[in-house]
Amino acid sequence: MTTEPATAHRRTPARATRLNRETVVNAALSFLDRAGWDALTINALAVELGTKGPSLYNHVDSLDDLRHEVRDRVLVEIVGMLHTVSSGRTSEDAILAMAGAYRSYAHHHPGRYAALTRMPFLDAVDRPTIDARELAKPATEVIGVYGLNEDTAFHAGVELWAAMHGFVMLEMTGFMAGIEMDPDAAFAEMVHRFASGLAERK
Repeated sequence: MTTEPATAHRRTPARATRLNRETVVNAALSFLDRAGWDALTINALAVELGTKGPSLYNHVDSLDDLRHEVRDRVLVEIVGMLHTVSSGRTSEDAILAMAGAYRSYAHHHPGRYAALTRMPFLDAVDRPTIDARELAKPATEVIGVYGLNEDTAFHAGVELWAAMHGFVMLEMTGFMAGIEMDPDAAFAEMVHRFASGLAERK
């Protein structure tokens, strides 16, 4: 006579990961790495998480809210990375290390990097949504060793960011592939010229 196995020995289905704002944002970052910025929607992310779109609204207010949160997380990642790679380095060595890490991040995480170009840094009434000076700290701390005052170092840090971002965007949009130029050498030369000019800005 066949008997049913005891209930205590039956396997119970694994529960889905409990969702909160952090897990949703983390999933969005991973989604961007795989599918890119334009593919990120509430419904697409819900499928990734094994749930339905409406359930995500318990954790984010809207797609824009999610995208702003993702953008802020990307900034935190980049700033933390720049602090790490510049630690123990000084002057041009630190600047070159930061620039190289920034460019590498953009190339390895194009979906995440797109958040910096697709989400505005101002709110609906044109108030900044970020602390620019806080974000520039890794650069201004390194640039400060050249004897520049705080404001001048901050301005120089913004210039460095603009140069790196502009170069990266030329690469990511395919411009650099259409010209006879070694992008690695060109990027290194650009950063070297920037660093060399800092001593003249006192």
